[in-house]
Amino acid sequence: MEDKKINKNIEFTDIPEGTSTDIYANLKEKLEIVQQFPGVYCFKFILTGGLDKIEDLRKILPDEEFTEQASKTGKYVSITINKKVENADEVIAIYKQTAEIKGIMTL
Repeated sequence: MEDKKINKNIEFTDIPEGTSTDIYANLKEKLEIVQQFPGVYCFKFILTGGLDKIEDLRKILPDEEFTEQASKTGKYVSITINKKVENADEVIAIYKQTAEIKGIMTL
């Protein structure tokens, strides 16, 4: 098995475009280039629409620690979640679930 070396100083422009028109297939390609699996993946979200949206996110990731930061105006809340994942497919499955929450932006 080839040992992957992860470059912690990688820039967004260093990641190839991907070969698929499917956004999740492209994301999987990119994740497998820059992320070591299994490992801890940093999910970042911005939520609008109040506390009920945070609860919707907690239903998807109930056992994870959320770091919350409200915007200066209070209209948005940024959420950071560091979760141990086994592979890129697990990351994508979480993104697909969270995409169902109205008022969520994925970073």
